[in-house]
Amino acid sequence: MALKEIKEKIIAEAKEEADKIIEEANKKAQEIREKTEKEIENTRSKILNQSQQEISLKRGKIVTEANLEARKNILSTKQEMVDKAFNQALEKVTKLDLESYLNFIKKIILSNIERGNETIFVGAVDKDRITPSFIEEINEELRIKGKRGELTLSPTYLEIKGGVIIGTDNIRKNSSLELMFRKAREELEVEISQYLFA
Repeated sequence: MALKEIKEKIIAEAKEEADKIIEEANKKAQEIREKTEKEIENTRSKILNQSQQEISLKRGKIVTEANLEARKNILSTKQEMVDKAFNQALEKVTKLDLESYLNFIKKIILSNIERGNETIFVGAVDKDRITPSFIEEINEELRIKGKRGELTLSPTYLEIKGGVIIGTDNIRKNSSLELMFRKAREELEVEISQYLFA
């Protein structure tokens, strides 16, 4: 699954979740507005003997605070929805069937190696999926293409949820799922926000 496919999937799921969340947020906002109107009416009755200017000021303050609170709740709900969409997408990638996941990892490795003798680091979650024999398959593919095929799998595991980190000497290219999703989120967050706030 390429990064483009991940982005498209994230946008589709975000849009689907957005409609549900926005509807719920609008209901909450309406409840807040109705509650505020009741509070305003009660307040107005209590201060009926005060000047009209005081009533207007009080009402304006309550309405403003209620609107701010409603906006705050809507923003919070939308942010939760975006977080949930990205977390669900990350989880779906980590739970791909073995063949799909390994094809995905192979594409990542092949597009990020430079010399052909890098060390491939994986997380403990992938120790049974990304094996030395899988790395050797990639090496064979590199050799067939006339490239150096001397990739090695590190015996130590990193704290990543999936993906790989490719190392050469002291330089490491981070292609972990966490980083890829963080980058995708940075690129898509504006687009998703525009959809949510439309």
